[in-house]
Amino acid sequence: MANRIKGLVSKKKRRYQEDGFDLDLTYIQQNIIAMGFPSENLEGVYRNHIDDVVRFLEAKHKNHYKVYNLCSERSYDATKFHQRVAKFPFDDHHPPKIELIEPFCKDVDEWLSQDDGNIAVIHCKAGKGRTGVMICSYLLHRKKFMDANEALKFYGETRTRDDKGVTIPSQRRYVQYYGELVQNHFTYQDTALLLIRVQFSSIPMFNSGTCSPYFVLNKDKHKAYQSQVYDTAKKGDKDYGMELDKPWLINGDVQLEFFNRPKMMKKEKMFHFWFNTYFVLQENLRNNCNHVMINGRQSNWTVRNSTCAQNDSLLLTLNKEDIDKANKDAANRQFREDFKVTLYFKLPEEENSASHTDTSEPRENGSGSDVDADDRLSATDDEDEEWDVPSSVSKV
Repeated sequence: MANRIKGLVSKKKRRYQEDGFDLDLTYIQQNIIAMGFPSENLEGVYRNHIDDVVRFLEAKHKNHYKVYNLCSERSYDATKFHQRVAKFPFDDHHPPKIELIEPFCKDVDEWLSQDDGNIAVIHCKAGKGRTGVMICSYLLHRKKFMDANEALKFYGETRTRDDKGVTIPSQRRYVQYYGELVQNHFTYQDTALLLIRVQFSSIPMFNSGTCSPYFVLNKDKHKAYQSQVYDTAKKGDKDYGMELDKPWLINGDVQLEFFNRPKMMKKEKMFHFWFNTYFVLQENLRNNCNHVMINGRQSNWTVRNSTCAQNDSLLLTLNKEDIDKANKDAANRQFREDFKVTLYFKLPEEENSASHTDTSEPRENGSGSDVDADDRLSATDDEDEEWDVPSSVSKV
């Protein structure tokens, strides 16, 4: 009965079912294991029980394993694994901070290089989404794959029976970010940009064919900015622009959450996504612009092409499949297939001190209001982790 429950909880992930073991655990490579959280007590009935994981590792890889815990929300007794546990934590359904990925890869590389028999055992809660982000990043780090999408495809095929490994768009984006750093030999730099405008192309439809949007900008888990509630967009509108009252200075890893709040009706979460400002700038320099203007003056940034939509703006455009939660609307009930979000930025001037920054107190404009806890995306809204059972029941 217990094994049947474990199989239901792990869903489409490949399990290790040999030599008397039945674990939510997969060899991604000969020396890399992805697995679910090593749990205790009741949770150990429907997840991997930590004692079973220890028994497996001691039997198969005694003195040659190191465990990597990616969970920010939970831990366990590291002495069970002879203190060979490293933590690189980030939140469920989130991408990691970009600065977290390289230290993880270097730590894994150092451990595996110490002995040909060493293995790295990597897990989050379900051992799928967050685990896949870091394993794919490591495969890129070691140049086992030259393309992030190929690494993600390989992981999906190896870890699951339905080829769905890392499914959250923002998590996939950060694997692509790290692949860009590796392939181009870039050194990541914290980059500041001024957000000036947000635009929808095709309008998400809620509440009888209308949309009254506002957005929240989050930095380091804290709300840094909240827009006004903008005028209602109607069905059939092609584009809808939301101007910020003043440019807002942002840097590094940023999350934008979008809500719909019609008059006299409860607000509702529409979608969200994470991005990093360094890669916004790099993408524009590489692909979009042959010159970037700062307040009407040409900057010293130059690239090959000349397809800028606006000479004084840097753009980040995300299609429906690139946006968390919107990508799951396969029936196009709220989001048409051609839905996209475009963010417009300017490069700040060093002497410009008038712009708002995300280091100040959270801010509201117009009729915007604070985001309540029930606006946050629940763990059941994304498919990278398995559901919880109720309490009642080759080398790299």
